[in-house]
Amino acid sequence: MKIMPQKTCEVFKLRTRFDAKSPKELRKWYNQAFSKGDLKSDIKFYHQMLDHLNVPYNNKLRLLDIACGNGYFLKEAEKRVRCFGVDISDVAIAKAKKIAAKSDVRRGEAESLPYKDNYFDYITCIGSLEHFIKMEKALSEMRRVLKNGGLANILVPNSEYLIFEFKSPEHCQINERMMSLEEWTDIIKEYFVIRNVKKYNTRWYLKWIPLKYCCHFAFICMQSKVAKQR
Repeated sequence: MKIMPQKTCEVFKLRTRFDAKSPKELRKWYNQAFSKGDLKSDIKFYHQMLDHLNVPYNNKLRLLDIACGNGYFLKEAEKRVRCFGVDISDVAIAKAKKIAAKSDVRRGEAESLPYKDNYFDYITCIGSLEHFIKMEKALSEMRRVLKNGGLANILVPNSEYLIFEFKSPEHCQINERMMSLEEWTDIIKEYFVIRNVKKYNTRWYLKWIPLKYCCHFAFICMQSKVAKQR
């Protein structure tokens, strides 16, 4: 799911503090959440995520947004490339079909993507990997459907975010996992070649925070023939 502004976080206070053990449980939670409201970020944020991948304006190229939610990110990406989206929530997909009308969106699980091998030029997974039941399987699937030489942007939260030293984080979604830069790197490098890592802070006035202690990491990755298959 996408990173949300503080004001829309209130929509997801329906959460119960447990981890989903099955796709059915996860789908139920997100269906309830999306039934109560939208999940949306600033348009500038969406284009920042696209710019990290240097996504051009070329409708012959394909982009897959995993955990596409309502489709607001896809709506912006449609202005550049041919877009596809997948999400576990039926309610989210119903909304995405209206908001991102040009995109091919469907209900599915990140651990079993409904696409053929080597199909996408770009993959985005923005603020979502940490919520998946089987993260490693999802990464393996991303690698499978990404073209050789294709690029992926995987945005994940930092457990060592500097602000957490002063205020405990308040999570709004189920299955939240946070890790340090080193821990995320160890996981992701098993499936991709990491080209670089961009820092992201939800508030512009915190841009001074160094990468190691920023809010989120945007891992910019390439498909790798030598990455592990699982």
